[in-house]
Amino acid sequence: MVDTTLCIPTIFISYTGEALDYKTPLLKALAAVDKAATDVCQLFDKNITRVYTNLGWEQEYFLVDSALYNARPDLCLTGRTLMGHSSVKDQQLEDHYFGSIPPRVTAFMKELELECHKLGIPVKTRHNEVAPNQFELAPIFENANLANDHNQLVMDLMKRIARKHNFAVLLHEKPYSGVNGSGKHNNWSLCTDTGINLFAPARTRKATCSSLPSL
Repeated sequence: MVDTTLCIPTIFISYTGEALDYKTPLLKALAAVDKAATDVCQLFDKNITRVYTNLGWEQEYFLVDSALYNARPDLCLTGRTLMGHSSVKDQQLEDHYFGSIPPRVTAFMKELELECHKLGIPVKTRHNEVAPNQFELAPIFENANLANDHNQLVMDLMKRIARKHNFAVLLHEKPYSGVNGSGKHNNWSLCTDTGINLFAPARTRKATCSSLPSL
């Protein structure tokens, strides 16, 4: 549910089998990875029948006071600056990253996290980023298909909750020249249905080599 609207995930495919949405290619890719990885895992353990793709995304964003945002037509129309000059203070020493989170921003983050948990989105971290007024949140990793949906919901929640705190959220990949953008880092892994993380290295090099099949 989004407010009073029931949203049902849907895929769209043409009569010729071509994908008309973004979800179908993702599902096809996950199925292809599952099949290929399971075939390889079967060489080591016949009990493995499926490999899942997990994703832990990180969402960076900028918060701008609503009054300042509304005074900039370029920000309102495009979500980024198109005029003006660089600020006197930007990412020198990247000290903003290590500073405390302003109370007004903390209030926004707390409400955002509460609404995320109501929707079953397991957001975990909150912190400053290196550019001024840049912040980030990230959830606990989950199935890549579900994580994709949750990221879309989070970006919508950000915009709606920010308005209640007199903020505007900038999610453009490069809203300001010369400083970091609103990156979306994807930390992904493969895990078997027996609970083995295929990206986890062995404790020693010898153990890693001895686990490989002889050809």
